[in-house]
Amino acid sequence: MSLYQLDKAIKLMTHNEDPAPFQAFLNDPRAFAGRFDLTDEERQALLNKDVKGLYSMGVQPFILQMFAAKTSGEDPMAFMPRYVEMLKPLGHPSYET
Repeated sequence: MSLYQLDKAIKLMTHNEDPAPFQAFLNDPRAFAGRFDLTDEERQALLNKDVKGLYSMGVQPFILQMFAAKTSGEDPMAFMPRYVEMLKPLGHPSYET
């Protein structure tokens, strides 16, 4: 598993003042994902915007929250309660990097 690469891809598109990486993901998700050394499972979860799957793989929860909010089109702070409810059945996250 290449969790570092997955965290890097998500952070690049969501925690960046430059909107170009997120726009690149929206325009051509496969090409964007192809820039990172991901397993097939990681790539598929990213392409499917599978927040629960990405969380279960160990994506850093704060990075993932921004990805979930941005791909839903919602304001990140307004989205937070829904994000917490969505992930509650999966247990507590690991905050290790």
